[in-house]
Amino acid sequence: MKYLFKLLRIISGLVIAIAIRIVLPIRNYKFGRLPSHEIGHYASNVEIHLCEKDAKIHGDSKKTADIWYRNPDHAVANNQLDTMWSRVIKISNSPVTRYADAISRRLPGGSRFSISHHDRDAYGLYGKFQPHIKFSNSETKQGEDFLNSVRHTPSQKFVCLAVRDSSYKRDQFENRDIRHDDYRNNDISNFHNVAEQLALDGFLVFRMGAKVERPFGVDASGVFDYASNGMRTDFLDVYLSANCEIFISTVLGIDSIPEIFRVPRVLTNYIPIANFGKYGPQDLIIPKQYWIENENRYMPFSEIVASKNALGSCTSSYEYQRAGLKLVENTPDEITLATQELLARKNGTWQVTVEAKTLQDKFWSLYDQLSPPGIKSRVDDHKPIIGTEFLRANPHWTA
Repeated sequence: MKYLFKLLRIISGLVIAIAIRIVLPIRNYKFGRLPSHEIGHYASNVEIHLCEKDAKIHGDSKKTADIWYRNPDHAVANNQLDTMWSRVIKISNSPVTRYADAISRRLPGGSRFSISHHDRDAYGLYGKFQPHIKFSNSETKQGEDFLNSVRHTPSQKFVCLAVRDSSYKRDQFENRDIRHDDYRNNDISNFHNVAEQLALDGFLVFRMGAKVERPFGVDASGVFDYASNGMRTDFLDVYLSANCEIFISTVLGIDSIPEIFRVPRVLTNYIPIANFGKYGPQDLIIPKQYWIENENRYMPFSEIVASKNALGSCTSSYEYQRAGLKLVENTPDEITLATQELLARKNGTWQVTVEAKTLQDKFWSLYDQLSPPGIKSRVDDHKPIIGTEFLRANPHWTA
């Protein structure tokens, strides 16, 4: 019986794949699989696709109709995000849809009937269009009721913080060699200082995460270990991330939520360097340091550029090990200074000096020499800020 149902779905899918070609002069139907099993891609890929449609980047006409379907092999990563997307895009629940998509892609002209999506705002559209999803009145009330239950003063602002460790991937991919991604993991204790300072400055702080290895370990009024204290829900993951003042991250899936809601982010401990160009001017980045173990020194950016083994693009812990490199995490002071800079920039109190601009220019001049080339925006002056104090204190990143 199972095989009969599958056969019927294949036949139905073939019929649909042929039918959308017949009706093309009237309507252009496109199919796309949602990356619904990963919160980061589920957020950014769909938002960027909708921005690009608004900007007519791909030449779609008004007669183009997108039909999405969820990844059938995995559970939805965040049900609140799924609910919000279902309000603005057509999501098919029919299992036939994925067969129609798979068959259509294999037929002549398949690309014309498929949705191509990605996670990079290559055209700088976030600054030109409003977010495509929003909270309903009842959802806003639910979110504000939660915040008012923990706020010290009415309308108290808050900051979210998410630090990547191996627990989420370990839970999601049981048979995966998670050591391959160890280069992306970080020590949560390095974020104690910034949380405590933010609390002193009058902010609430929420340590985010669906799966974490260990508690935050900060005992300060207004700092909440949301990830492990029982507060966490799919709804609050989205609501808090979308409404915080800034979002501090080590680059992991959940930080795409503030991105699509146009919330500025501090991206700490970030590598590979060649990915920096995928971010925009609302983001501030400080990278991990490359320590040459047999020489007891940091590797300058110029040496990374000149290296023949693509050190600026490495996406495996094993590659860094083979190159004789130890990756050094950002210090608590570096993280705090980067956070204070982004807050000052957002509030309009940051003074850009000639020295600071020169440091930025020197960094990006080296970035332009990376081989393989680093990611670059398709529009001018659309790149993130590199932490000013980080560059000032670490001249090997600009020499």
